[in-house]
Amino acid sequence: MSTHLTLSDRWRRWSYLQDVDLWLSPLSGRQRRTIKDELKRNLAEAAGENGMAEAIAELGTARSLARAYLDEEPRRGPNWFAGAIGAVITFGLGLYAVMIYTFGMLDALGASGGGTATVDALGVRIDAINTAHEISANYGGFSWVWLLAVVLVWLVSARAWRLFAR
Repeated sequence: MSTHLTLSDRWRRWSYLQDVDLWLSPLSGRQRRTIKDELKRNLAEAAGENGMAEAIAELGTARSLARAYLDEEPRRGPNWFAGAIGAVITFGLGLYAVMIYTFGMLDALGASGGGTATVDALGVRIDAINTAHEISANYGGFSWVWLLAVVLVWLVSARAWRLFAR
């Protein structure tokens, strides 16, 4: 049954569908479009019988309708791949920071006439040597701070809390 909707009915339907779309934001864009298209057709048919205001009232609030759709969707678990990417980037940034710190130490030693220096940067011991005959850096130790940062970024970027979501 094809019905002609008035401008006010189209506005009501559009506004309602925008509200539903807002509450459906956890879903992908394709899923939201599919749901909105279905609702648009159903509202047009229902409006032909009882009017748009009545059709929208029968569906309930946009939030409750969206909640019903969201409850039907399977819960997505953690994205371990995204977590791994975050962990690798964090580890790489830590390496970069230690490298820059080492170059700064070697430059400072060279500017002060040469010598050796030992310092802890991010929990890693750096032995820097800059003399007329040698320029080197030795690394030692284990950084619990660095490991903790990598693990935390991995858990957060993987959204690990989804394991415990209902």
